[in-house]
Amino acid sequence: MRIASVVVALTALAFMPVGGWASDKTQTRPFDPAIVQQAIDAHKGRPVIVHFWGLTCGNCMAELKDWGAFVQAHPEATLILVNWDERGARPAQIGPALATAGLSAASSFALGDGFEDKLRFAIDRDWMGELPYTRLIAADGSATTFSGAADFADLKTWLAKETR
Repeated sequence: MRIASVVVALTALAFMPVGGWASDKTQTRPFDPAIVQQAIDAHKGRPVIVHFWGLTCGNCMAELKDWGAFVQAHPEATLILVNWDERGARPAQIGPALATAGLSAASSFALGDGFEDKLRFAIDRDWMGELPYTRLIAADGSATTFSGAADFADLKTWLAKETR
């Protein structure tokens, strides 16, 4: 019984906000698959794009402004960003990077410390952790995934089909 209490307490602590993390939509929050699923569920019947990126990923940083331009051109798009820098994210750098790309208003999450493999598995059993990685969740809840740079023309076509 005592061990179970310790496990519950440690689990709760693992998902508590840490200094530097804010709780509103415009700030990056610690990643928790359940919270991201709640955000997706809040948009049921509409398409959602969940994009995994990293400050330490050159390709991710190169296309971040393209994501900002895409969201600006398609205000109907719901974009959830997840910073996937392993060994803990740096919230002091994430916010400015998103602001520079025009993504300040997007829902943003970042890995906390450790357990990346477990979290990755919860997202997609076939995902090996490569970045950038994007999940397109259709209005009917089905998901399509791709790794690597986004083809924004294809993304525009997908979004138009899903928002009809």
